[in-house]
Amino acid sequence: MQNSFKDQQRDFYLLWSQINIIYSRWAEHLGVPYDTLITLYGLDIHGRMTQKNICDFYGFPKQTVNGIIRRLKNDGYISLETNPADKREKLVSLTDSGSAYAKELLAPLYQAEQHTFSEVGGQRLSQMLETIDLFNNSMKKLLEGSK
Repeated sequence: MQNSFKDQQRDFYLLWSQINIIYSRWAEHLGVPYDTLITLYGLDIHGRMTQKNICDFYGFPKQTVNGIIRRLKNDGYISLETNPADKREKLVSLTDSGSAYAKELLAPLYQAEQHTFSEVGGQRLSQMLETIDLFNNSMKKLLEGSK
């Protein structure tokens, strides 16, 4: 017997919420705001990003990202440089001290992710990623088409 749509909907959003809660609680444990942790995570993984990229990737409001960038810059953790592709944008990147700070904060998280990915297994992880990608693309197509 298949679950009803309402059951699947509830289960999906419960799982989605739990992922966010896990990362949010880890940030709280570290004494770092969640949005700051995720910004550092993105910069560590992607290298350089524009503020718009950060907003788009993580769904943070522009004001929130501006505040994070200002604080991290004041702490000496990031640098800003003009984007050669678009002079109106600044590229945000970690400084040496910012990279060290991010690695210190993120190392236990990366280890937990690596262990979890290994525990889940490559095939199941690939299936999960493909399924999430399919879900996201479908939702984006349907919702953006209704604007």
